Amino acid sequence: MKRWEISALQASLLIMGMISMSGHALTTTQFLRAGGRDTWMVGLIALPAGILAAWALTRLRLMFPSDTLVQYLPKVFGYAGYVIAALYVVYFFVVVVFTLRMTTDWMVDSILTETPSWIMGVLYIAAVAYTALGGLDVVARTNQFTLALLVGFGFLVSFSTMQAKDYRLLLPFFEKGYGPVLSAAFLCLGYYGEVSVVGIFDAYVKRKEQKQLFKWYLLALFFAAGVFTGPVAGSMATLGYRVAQNMPYPTFQHWLMVSYPRFFERIDLLAVHQWLAGGYVRCAVSCSLASRGLCQLVAVKRVPEKWVLSAVAIVSVIVSELAWDSKPSFDRFIMDVYLPVGAYLGTLFPPVIWLVALVRGLGKASQGKQTYGG
Repeated sequence: MKRWEISALQASLLIMGMISMSGHALTTTQFLRAGGRDTWMVGLIALPAGILAAWALTRLRLMFPSDTLVQYLPKVFGYAGYVIAALYVVYFFVVVVFTLRMTTDWMVDSILTETPSWIMGVLYIAAVAYTALGGLDVVARTNQFTLALLVGFGFLVSFSTMQAKDYRLLLPFFEKGYGPVLSAAFLCLGYYGEVSVVGIFDAYVKRKEQKQLFKWYLLALFFAAGVFTGPVAGSMATLGYRVAQNMPYPTFQHWLMVSYPRFFERIDLLAVHQWLAGGYVRCAVSCSLASRGLCQLVAVKRVPEKWVLSAVAIVSVIVSELAWDSKPSFDRFIMDVYLPVGAYLGTLFPPVIWLVALVRGLGKASQGKQTYGG
């Protein structure tokens, strides 16, 4: 258990590391295609729903202080809760697969163009699994270091490209009406929906700090809104939204524009750290939670959790390589499945769980013994 005990601050930083990488790097193109010129504002429009989801999850944490999301869902919904819990476990697994595929695609497309993607995937997931096997505390400590560098490098490239930005390219607002903006804002609920990972790992926040969780999650969500809005607006102000939405990795272009001839001809090596470190934390957290959630769901006590985690890691790299035969099919999966499912499961459903639990009078009095790994 000590290897899984973290502070409220570490939990907040994990959310920052988890969510921020998705919006400003992994799914930027998809959002630009959905929202057009107004994409930069959808993160702000969807933010209240993300805050409501985080609030509901923290209320559920106080109602079920020792249970994870997977464990208290059956208490709230009965047998149907097991089905819903299984959906969440599958969702956490898909986050691993999605991040792994996006990261390996980017490396092969942009940096290691002659390297087979499966080699990148195997090496990457091996490093992820090694960290995840150390426990959530190890992942949280790793994230503290990598997140500081991610933020620092992000500010570096942002300020270095300031002269190339023309924010008049963001005008006019609502050029095509409200429809595209609302459509993209719904997809952005899938971006904030990854906050649902706290439903498992906040059970391992130090008990005396659990009442402070909401303010830390609020800080994490405002951070996530900032790192979505800033890079997306920057890409549009630099490239124009029509160009940006037809590029696979528009935010990466900023790195190619920056050089310090006196010291470095190119600094896009730092972008490699941005992508690999950001994806690394996402995969490590999601892999840990998928394996822990699976163990709790099926109450397997005889199989060591490290074996389950290793199996999740192996299956994830296989699925990431074989599930999509082309970039367009993967893009359709992101737009039609990944982001909408994240919107429903991660952002819209937690308030429903809290409301049902409240109506049924559940809470600390119904707290039972944990089924696995608690």
